[in-house]
Amino acid sequence: MKPAFDARLTASFLRAGRVVTNASHCAAVIAGAGLLLGRPGASRAFFAASAVFWLMAVYLGLRVAIDAGLFRDLAEAPEEGGRALDEWLRSRGLGQPARERSMEERSRGALRLWIQLLVVAAVQMAALAAGLVLNAWRPDAG
Repeated sequence: MKPAFDARLTASFLRAGRVVTNASHCAAVIAGAGLLLGRPGASRAFFAASAVFWLMAVYLGLRVAIDAGLFRDLAEAPEEGGRALDEWLRSRGLGQPARERSMEERSRGALRLWIQLLVVAAVQMAALAAGLVLNAWRPDAG
């Protein structure tokens, strides 16, 4: 696969991370409301877990957004762009790759980060759903 094409495709997937991050923000608002207004008990623990996973999703979402922009730019000049990026990161103290990386290696690393964002957001949503179900469930209702 051509490096420029690989970079463009990677950037496209990474841009979709914005949708996941926005959904995570919405879930965090609902979890916050559940923490404040929910009944005491296990549901609050799930709302709190959802809020913790939101913090992780924010961090991963930021990294994915940065990578999306970088891959968009790398698609313009994939060979020299990668070297220039590594040099810029080293000069700013933000990275020290031990060796030259191909576009395929860079792409795989960025997509791993994207998948981590998806997994964290899915766990966040599952915790939120569990909190909502537990909060709504009333064993004494007959």
